[in-house]
Amino acid sequence: MIMRVHNLLGLGVLLVGCGNVGVGGGMADLAMAPASDMASLSGEDMATSPGADLATPGGDMAGASADMAVTGLQPGSPWPMQGRDVRHQALSPSKGPQAAQVKWSYLTGGVIHSSPTISADGTVFVGSADKKVYALDGQSGNKVWSFPTLGEVNAAAALGVDGTVYIGSTDAIVYALNPQTGTKKWSYTTSGIVVTAPALGTDGTVYIAGNDTYYALDGQTGTKKWSYPTPDIVASSPAIGPDGTVYGASGSTVYAINSKTGTKKWSYTTTEWITSSPTVGDNGMVYIGSGDKYVYALDGQTGTKKWSYLTAYYVESSPAVGADGTLFVGSDDKYVYALNGQTGAVKWSYLTGGYVGSSPAIGSDGLLYVGSSDNKIYAFDGQTGAKKWSYSTAGYVTSSAAIGANGVIYIGSNDKKVYAIGP
Repeated sequence: MIMRVHNLLGLGVLLVGCGNVGVGGGMADLAMAPASDMASLSGEDMATSPGADLATPGGDMAGASADMAVTGLQPGSPWPMQGRDVRHQALSPSKGPQAAQVKWSYLTGGVIHSSPTISADGTVFVGSADKKVYALDGQSGNKVWSFPTLGEVNAAAALGVDGTVYIGSTDAIVYALNPQTGTKKWSYTTSGIVVTAPALGTDGTVYIAGNDTYYALDGQTGTKKWSYPTPDIVASSPAIGPDGTVYGASGSTVYAINSKTGTKKWSYTTTEWITSSPTVGDNGMVYIGSGDKYVYALDGQTGTKKWSYLTAYYVESSPAVGADGTLFVGSDDKYVYALNGQTGAVKWSYLTGGYVGSSPAIGSDGLLYVGSSDNKIYAFDGQTGAKKWSYSTAGYVTSSAAIGANGVIYIGSNDKKVYAIGP
């Protein structure tokens, strides 16, 4: 019996699995053949003052994606939410760093699971287990402001069209903050802890989960539009498909929810807890990992399983999709995988020194950036899996990188620091 406390939830949820931990890729060399499983279909179911703290100095394409142009995300932002766009593809129009050159680091008061987001003016927003939301100058690392909540801030923010910072906390509250000052615009109290990052609809609607419920909130006022309760705690951040469908997961089940009405379109149940967040491919597939060790590809319209790929341990990492449709994802078996997005066949895998709960980010040149619990941040060649560089922090890296327009990646570590790596 294998057991591990999943600290990301901020309350010690216990994940339980059976079997032996694999240390090689042997059991995961082939994807399972496309299955005929059908999903369950339904149309009826339902600040503190700006600070002057100094960071610690460290030793090309441009423009928004099509997704960002038609959503409620901030124009000109290089990385306005988890996974960069509402589909969570994590594909940047900019190149990331070519070498492990630390530009600066900033020490917070707690471990950082939260993944940074970057505004159009280069400000970096990130949460910490010290219960604060931080705004940092992207060039210098100096603190612009911090906003105190009553719980750990473990998920990423999302930036609205006007730059409003939307973010949740384990105090059960969703906050809307002024990006310049950190003052609160509004807050909404959910049914319980918030460990998911928001996704923003074309009309500015904020989709987010609290405890066991998905919510749609008015981005301007915080008024609830609808809520969709699930049977279990939600640790999976919502993604939005091209037709507006909201995809998420609760317990061991993946859900597709009508964004206008909050009713369930379909659901698909795996056999273990899901903390991975869904990613929507250009091919219409929904990709997600599960605690049952599989990466799944589901038909976005019906929820039918197209294929699944077996790793050797939990898959908490959220998939990223490359320009050619390749799927990149980490696993707690310590590997980073590149999979064919259409078939699930493995292209390459790379063994790190610890479990990989961090989600990959992809530069415009195909370089892949991801963290590991071996305390390192890695850069890989997306085509071959060859390691380009790695940088050692002083703690696990479960945060995911955000790629700036300046060629810098921003990422957090359990050593309580935010790192800027690049020129």
